[in-house]
Amino acid sequence: MQRSSTRFLALLASLFLAGCGGGETPAPAGGGPSTPAAPTAPVNVILILVDTLRADAVLDPEGQYDTPNLDRFAQEGIVFPRAFASAPMTLPSHVSLFSSRPPLETKVLNNNQTVPTGLPLVAEWFRQHDYDTRAVLSLATMNPPVAKTGVSRGFASYDVNYWMMSRAEDTAQRLWRSLDARDGDAPLFLFAHFSDPHEPYNSHGSEQRRVGVMLNGVEVQQILASDWSQTTLQLELPSGRSTVELKTLEKPARRFRVRMVDCKDDEGPVALTWEQGKEMERVTNARLVLDRGERDAAICTLRVWVNDVPDRERLDDRYRGEVAYVDRYVGELIQKLKDLGLYEDSLVVFTSDHGEALGERNFVGHVEYLTDEMIHVPLIVKPPRGDARRAQLEQRATSLVSHLDLVPTLLSMAGLPPLPGQRGKSLLEANAAVHIAETHKPEAKKNQIALRDGEFKMIYFADEERFEMYDLALDPGEKSDVYASQSGRRKDWPEKLVALYQESQVQADASQAGHGEVDPALLKALGYGGGDED
Repeated sequence: MQRSSTRFLALLASLFLAGCGGGETPAPAGGGPSTPAAPTAPVNVILILVDTLRADAVLDPEGQYDTPNLDRFAQEGIVFPRAFASAPMTLPSHVSLFSSRPPLETKVLNNNQTVPTGLPLVAEWFRQHDYDTRAVLSLATMNPPVAKTGVSRGFASYDVNYWMMSRAEDTAQRLWRSLDARDGDAPLFLFAHFSDPHEPYNSHGSEQRRVGVMLNGVEVQQILASDWSQTTLQLELPSGRSTVELKTLEKPARRFRVRMVDCKDDEGPVALTWEQGKEMERVTNARLVLDRGERDAAICTLRVWVNDVPDRERLDDRYRGEVAYVDRYVGELIQKLKDLGLYEDSLVVFTSDHGEALGERNFVGHVEYLTDEMIHVPLIVKPPRGDARRAQLEQRATSLVSHLDLVPTLLSMAGLPPLPGQRGKSLLEANAAVHIAETHKPEAKKNQIALRDGEFKMIYFADEERFEMYDLALDPGEKSDVYASQSGRRKDWPEKLVALYQESQVQADASQAGHGEVDPALLKALGYGGGDED
C-alpha cells in the first residue's frame, strides 16, 4: 500500500510540479517576486460561486448574455479566460476546489460521497487562522444534513435553510442575514453559492405552463411548472388512503416531471405509493396514493416539486434567462459588500463549479463528458484595493488555470501559509503544469480522466481502455479525434493517464463505500442519474 501511495504521489508531482509535455509558457521575468510579501493586515476573502455557469456566459464573445453586474465586476477585477474545473459534477468539483487536490486524490468522485475526515479543507485553514468562516448554500448536493458530504467542515456558519434548491432571490436574503451576523472583529471568509442556472431552467415569465394538483378528484392547487415550482400544501387528510393526481393543464397536453414529492403529518412521514408515473419521468398525468393507515384525520404537509419539460429550441433562451436572473443577485451581493465596507479592501473571487452542455454532442447537462463546455469555467479575481500584486495577476491572466490554483491564490494573497497537501500553485506564480479533469461512474456512464494544456486535450476512457485527443487550437469544439495521428505530440500522456487511473482505484474502491448513504431520489431530483428516455 505504501509503495502504491508513493507512486501515486509521484505521478501527481510530475504533473503539478514539472509540467507534462509542454504547451504553457511561463510568465516572463520582471513581474515581481515569486513569493509575495504578506499583507500587513488580515484580508477578507469572498468566494462567489454560481453553479453550472458556462465560461462563455461571462466571456460572452458573441454578446448573447445579459450580465451587466458581472461585466462591471470583470472590469474591476482580472478575468482569467482559460480556467478549468476538476470535474463536471458539483460535489467532486467543490471538494477539489476547497482542497486544491484532484478528485482522484480526494476520493470524492460522485455527489453522494462523504469527504474523508483527514482531507484538509480551506475553510478549516481559514478558521484555524482566526477567520470568521461563513457559507450560504443553495443546492442539496452541498447540504450535509441531507447529503452527508462533510464539505461543511471548517465553516462556523453553514446555512442550508432550504429544501433541495434555493432561488437566487432567497439565497440572497440568507446571505444578508449571514453577513449581518458576522464577527466584526475577525477577518471574513465568505463562500456564497448560487444554484441558478442549474436545471430545471426556469422561464422567468417567458412561458406559462401549469400543472393541476387534485386531491381525491378535487383541484386544490395550480403550479406554474415553467417557473419556480417547489410547492408546499396544507391538506386535511382522512385516515386510510387518499389519491393525489397531478396533470398538465395545457392544451395540447405538455409533459412535466415530478422531481420530488413527500408528505408528513404530526406523527411523521405518510406512506406514498405511485400508481401512475414516477419521480423524474416525463408525463402528462401522474397519480399517487397517500396511506395514513388508522391515524385520525389531520392536517398534513404535502411538498411537491415539479417542472415542465422545455422544448429543445427553448433551452438556450431558458438558460440565458437564468444567467440574467442570477447576475442581478450577484450584483446585489457586491453592492451589499460595498455597503458594509467589505468590498474594496477584500479579495473577491468569482467562478463556477462546472459548465453545462446546451446541445453540444446532442447532450444537455453536465457530468457525462470532459469536453470544454462542461469543464471550462469563468474566473474573475479582484484583489484588495491598492494591492501591488495586481500586476502579477494580470501577467498570469492569459495562462491556463486550474481550480486547484484557487486555494493557493486565496491563501497567498491573504498572507497565510499553504494548505497542507495542496497541489495547485498561486496565480501569482508562473505555472507550466497541465490540468487534470475527471468524471466517474455511477453518475457518469463512463469512467474518464483527461489531461489538458494550452494546445491539446487527451481523454482516457478507462472501461474501454481507449484514448481520444483533440487539437484545441484547430478544433476548439473537440469534434475531430486526432489521437491516431497526434499522440506523439504528448507521448508521455497515455502512460500517465493509465497509471493515474490505476493508482487512483485504491482511492476509488474506498470511496465507493460512501454510495448508498443518500436516498437516490435526492440526486435524481437534482438532475443527476438521468431521467426517462424520449
